[in-house]
Amino acid sequence: MVLSLRPARGSQGEDPDTTMLAKTLATAVQDQWQREVANQALHRFESLAVRWAVTDRSGLRDHPEAVFGAGATAQDEIDFHGTVADAAQQYLSLPKQRLVVLGEPGSGKSALVARLLLDLLGERQDTGPVPVLLPVRTWDPSNEHLNDWIVRELATLYYGRHEEVPRQLLLDGALIPILDGLDEIAEASRRHALAAIDRATGGRRPVVVTSRVAPYQAMVDESGVLVAAAVVELAPLDINDVVTCLDRSVPVGDARWDPVIRYLRANPSSPLAEALSTPLMVFLAQTAYGSRQAPATLINTIQNMSSRQDVERHLVKALVPARYTAHPDPTHAQPRHTYSADQAARWLGYLARNLQRTATRDIAWWKLAQLVPRAVLGAFFLIGGGSLLGFAAAALFGTGVGIAVGIIGGAFFGFGGELVEAVFRLFGQHIDRSGPVPVHAVIHQGGRIRLFAGTFVAGGVGGLGFALALLAWHRLGPAWGSVVILCALVACLVMVTGLADVLRGPVSLTELTPRSILSSDRTTATLRAIGLSIGVALGIVTLTRSDAGIVSAIGFGLVAALSGYGDSAWGFFLLTRCWLALTGRLPFRLMTFLEDAYRRGILRQYGPVYQFRHQHLQESLASP
Repeated sequence: MVLSLRPARGSQGEDPDTTMLAKTLATAVQDQWQREVANQALHRFESLAVRWAVTDRSGLRDHPEAVFGAGATAQDEIDFHGTVADAAQQYLSLPKQRLVVLGEPGSGKSALVARLLLDLLGERQDTGPVPVLLPVRTWDPSNEHLNDWIVRELATLYYGRHEEVPRQLLLDGALIPILDGLDEIAEASRRHALAAIDRATGGRRPVVVTSRVAPYQAMVDESGVLVAAAVVELAPLDINDVVTCLDRSVPVGDARWDPVIRYLRANPSSPLAEALSTPLMVFLAQTAYGSRQAPATLINTIQNMSSRQDVERHLVKALVPARYTAHPDPTHAQPRHTYSADQAARWLGYLARNLQRTATRDIAWWKLAQLVPRAVLGAFFLIGGGSLLGFAAAALFGTGVGIAVGIIGGAFFGFGGELVEAVFRLFGQHIDRSGPVPVHAVIHQGGRIRLFAGTFVAGGVGGLGFALALLAWHRLGPAWGSVVILCALVACLVMVTGLADVLRGPVSLTELTPRSILSSDRTTATLRAIGLSIGVALGIVTLTRSDAGIVSAIGFGLVAALSGYGDSAWGFFLLTRCWLALTGRLPFRLMTFLEDAYRRGILRQYGPVYQFRHQHLQESLASP
């Protein structure tokens, strides 16, 4: 309590300079999306003439003078068009820099906004706002203000969940939010989205929004247009665009795509031609059939397919086998782990089915514990914790007490959470026990020392309490001994809980990835486990000074270490990996497999979580 009430260092004086904070964020965002564009091969879309123009659908856009300035006419709308490469310059020409990008799945919305973001960062002056691309599906516009959601997302992505800096940047107008996937918001609250964006931005602040056409039409029908925003729509590719792209995907003089090109020109209304009208399907075709002999087989493969949807499903399903075909790695790259296409499809399919079942797109490693029955996790802690507690208590208080402590303590170790949840339910309350949340922060050296010191002191208090309980047990009776033990447990628990955050090191802006989050949480759990176990052991040995005390110190020290790991997201993840590997659902080296799938372009990375690179792919892998 004392530490938490201290003034934070650096809180006195002037606030940090917004210009420098924005510059640091711009560097982090640029590094992140340059890597994502390269990893997802989005740069290959640039060879496609993905065109966009102001939509001609009625009722979706504001008046020209509101969008393009006083005196603007319909001609200004006609002149506002271009390709992906033109998006940034055209966007900057808008007086209020408010833009809506509409398109069907796979039409190139993600590639356009990624290129827009990088080009805006390239054009950005030192004092200009920073574009930040945020998938908006987790926002509930009926219950959360857009500004609060943006601050929370940026805090999670870059600032270890500390909201002070992103809130300052937002309030100072140093951000351009790119809200990707407005149509992915839960349908029940989607109709409030446009009105909520207008309220948050005041109809003046820059904003970019992407959506599919039909859901956006429904949102406009509910709440009206997005004020002062240009509304553009991506056009489907024509045959000439596709032919040019296929021809340019191979060296000059290479005719491997000629059979496909001839087929498309001869059958411009065929299911294959219709499927290849989106950049995503062109990319999938190039990926799955890009080898020297494969393009000719594509024609034979799709001969019996009667619809565009059949061709699209086939191309999506072909991505995983194509990406897991053996190929040499660059000499500077780490050697890849060997996974067969069948293994990858089975494991990725298991993940995809669970994402579909829970209606999410995020593969968050700390939430995978939900895939393990609570009885399995509880049994581990019951047996492990109960055995260690019984062993330690028997050394101090005798075999009978040790057995009782082992049974009671083990049950509480394993299923105490269920008991607490049941008690809360009796009073009409609900607590979220979806799993421990990892530490979203980079712990610096000073923070490590303070965290270890805090848990060591807390463990020492617990150890001294156990030793005092032994004295009270022998001199005042079991009743007083039990009271002292209970007080020691409560004091240790309160100190560990209270010190966990305030003793953590300072957090600097850094891009948080699944691996860095896991590493940070593992480091925190290890420091807590070591600090608690050493503190408990030394506290007991200090007062007991006997062979029984040493044995008990070892037992209670191991219990403290187990609790330090068991209360962490990494500890649960370790047990989850073991169970899922033993049951054949996922590989034991799960993070290695996910990182490999990311490098192969099957997954993409959004901050601390992985996602399938497209919803089509997730749905395809989830299907039987």
